[in-house]
Amino acid sequence: MGWRDMIARRDAALLALLFAASRAALALFGVVALAVLPMNQRPDFTHLRDGGAGLDMWYRWDATFYTTIATYGYEWQNEGRPAADMAFLPAYPLLVRATSLLTPEGCPLSPYWSTCTTLGGLIVSNAALLASTYLLFGLALKRFGRAAAWRTTGLLLISPISIFLSGVYTEALFLFFSLLTFVQLERRQFLGAVAAACLAALTRSVGFALCAGLLWYAWHEGGGDGRRIVRLALAFLPAGVFAAYLLWMGGSVGDPLAYFSTYELTWDRTAGTPIQAFTAYFSGEPVSWFGWSLSWLDLFMTLFYLALAGLSIWRVRGATRGEGVMALGALIIPIMSGTLVGMPRFGAVLFPFYLLIGRWADKPWKLMLVYGAAGALALLFASRFVTWRWIA
Repeated sequence: MGWRDMIARRDAALLALLFAASRAALALFGVVALAVLPMNQRPDFTHLRDGGAGLDMWYRWDATFYTTIATYGYEWQNEGRPAADMAFLPAYPLLVRATSLLTPEGCPLSPYWSTCTTLGGLIVSNAALLASTYLLFGLALKRFGRAAAWRTTGLLLISPISIFLSGVYTEALFLFFSLLTFVQLERRQFLGAVAAACLAALTRSVGFALCAGLLWYAWHEGGGDGRRIVRLALAFLPAGVFAAYLLWMGGSVGDPLAYFSTYELTWDRTAGTPIQAFTAYFSGEPVSWFGWSLSWLDLFMTLFYLALAGLSIWRVRGATRGEGVMALGALIIPIMSGTLVGMPRFGAVLFPFYLLIGRWADKPWKLMLVYGAAGALALLFASRFVTWRWIA
């Protein structure tokens, strides 16, 4: 039975309705937050010239990079030197540019290109999120039943990082490609899974962690020895695609390691060890609840995600365990940078966690606990995001 047959038309329609209602509620909350909360002001905090608060609320932080790349291309490529935008991989801004309908003469969506690419980014992200909602529902439905599927997708739509999933960020697109990878594995379409993982690796740097999931599947479900060897080799292709892009980019500016030096010099993410990332909190440096510097939120959420990754590996068997292995790898990669900055956002985009929690929350009190915590964090993060305050 195919997934289209498993997801009834009524479920499909209700999923679309729930998606639309949750996005409308998020946008309404953002507009209200802009109206009643003080704005954090800095000279480099720019705003859109048209579209009102309902559009400007999405034009924050990395969104300005993605819209600029979609409009003008990469600074490192245009000027032939290392630049801050080397940290942003090409799949998402390319899709944003295509969706924005930009031409040398302008854009039909708005007279301002920044507005045009912001709209394009919102279209790409929300289309990817809607597709991810259906993929996640189908995955949970096949494994755990309809009730768990609804709990899981409901949790995704009130995720603490909802503002990023719908905004001009790569989270939703990466979520879609990573889900598609494992959906293809469920369908025993290994080459399709590898292709989806390669696209994920060109969307976010942690995308090559999908190699771990592919390797796990290839080892357990690889078939005969010859077929298994071929699949094991193909499982490394996403990492190869990611490495090839970095080498090509670095070679274009005369520095093969430009991607990593950019992270260190521009984004203050110095390569270190997981131990350094955790011990920094007990070194005597000041720690806040939020912020770019050390924050308790980053530490607590990292520990929570690591526990979820461990459970995702321990609670399942066979090839499906590869999803937990992938999630663990996707956590370790940013931790290896020597800092936990951004971990609340990095971990909340990993779909195995939604499957695990959605299955667990099978009693009213559990569901209230999970949805209450997720919803509260979603509103907190959204209010900080739209007022130009750092979250993660």
